[in-house]
Amino acid sequence: MLANAKDQKTVKLGNNIILGGLILQVPFFGLFIMVAGVFHKRMRADLVIMNSSSLVPWARYLLILYLASLLIVVRCVFRIIEYAGGQDGVLLSNEIYLYIFEATLMFLVMVIFNVQHPSTVIGRNKISEYRMADLVS
Repeated sequence: MLANAKDQKTVKLGNNIILGGLILQVPFFGLFIMVAGVFHKRMRADLVIMNSSSLVPWARYLLILYLASLLIVVRCVFRIIEYAGGQDGVLLSNEIYLYIFEATLMFLVMVIFNVQHPSTVIGRNKISEYRMADLVS
C-alpha cells in the first residue's frame, strides 16, 4: 500500500498501518519472552529434568534466546521511532541509522544462531525421525 501510494493521505495511512503493526509486535514479543522466562524458571526448579537432560544445555540455549530477543526488540523499537518520525524524519532519511539499528542487529542475531544453532538440541537423527513420521501420517 505504501509503495503504491499516490497521494499524501495514502502515504499517511500506510505509515500508520506499519506503525500500528510494529507497536503491536512489541507487547506480543514481550509476552513470548515472559513465557520463555516462565519455562526457564520451571526448568531450573525441576531438578529431575535438569539432571536427566544434562546432555542438552537448556540454560545456554535460553540465554541465547534472550539475547536474540533483546536485539530484535531493540530493532522493533527503532522501527517504531523511525516510522513515528515520518517520511521526512532523520531516521528514514539517513541510511546510517538503518545500517546500525537494522542490519547490524539482524546480522548479530544471524551470527548467534549460526554459532549455536538450535537444531543441535534435537540432533540429526531425531530430525530424520520427525520427518519420517510426517511422511507416514
